[in-house]
Order: sequence, then structure tokens, then C-alpha cells
Amino acid sequence: MKIFPYQKNSADDFFPIVDIFIFHKNSAARIFTLVDSGATISIFRQDVASQLNLTIESGIETYLGGVGGRIKGYIHKLKIEVAGKRFLCPVVFSHEYLVSFNLLGREEFFKRFRIIFEENKNHLKLE
Repeated sequence: MKIFPYQKNSADDFFPIVDIFIFHKNSAARIFTLVDSGATISIFRQDVASQLNLTIESGIETYLGGVGGRIKGYIHKLKIEVAGKRFLCPVVFSHEYLVSFNLLGREEFFKRFRIIFEENKNHLKLE
């Protein structure tokens, strides 16, 4: 089991943030992601693609919809490592995704762990 303390933003709000390693060919990056039980698939900003020397458009085109509207992105199957487990995970990269958090969604990630959000303690447990 690994415990991740929630991270506080500038408005003193707490969020379930986990650090992960993501791999593409001969590149790797350590990034911080918001664990989002409302997201079907993971979506990362274009700066992560740049760190990995990944061409966003080389993935499978898709459209994602949510509260903020609809954006075009590209799905890539990448190896990620979280809490000592390494596995393939579909990740959407989009030039239109401009929010502050990379999102770690349910597809594949939620299958690998028992995930416990402990809001009263401001931490997330991955078992």
C-alpha cells in the first residue's frame, strides 16, 4: 500500500495528486497527476508529450467531452509506473487540453489498484 498526501493549491483546496513515471521509446518523465474517478481515460497536457519526444498526432484520433465542452485528442498506449506497478495505459494527449492538472482516469489505472480516497485525512491510498 502506498499513501499519497493530497496537495494544496493556491486557494487552499486539496486534491488527490500522485506522481507517476511515464515512458515512451527511450524517454521517460516524472509527472504529477490528479486521480479522477470521473474521467474514463487519462489525459495529459502537451508539455508531457514534449518531454517524451512524442508526436501527439501519431496516436489514434478521438474526441473527449465533459463539463468544459469537447476537445480533439490522440490516444497513445504508454507504459506508466505508479506506486511500484508498471503497466500499459491509454493516454490522450491534446493541444486543446489547457487545464493545470494532468488527469489519471479509470481505464487501466483503476483496474490495477484498490483506490481509497480519504477526504477526512486528505490522502489517497493505493493498494
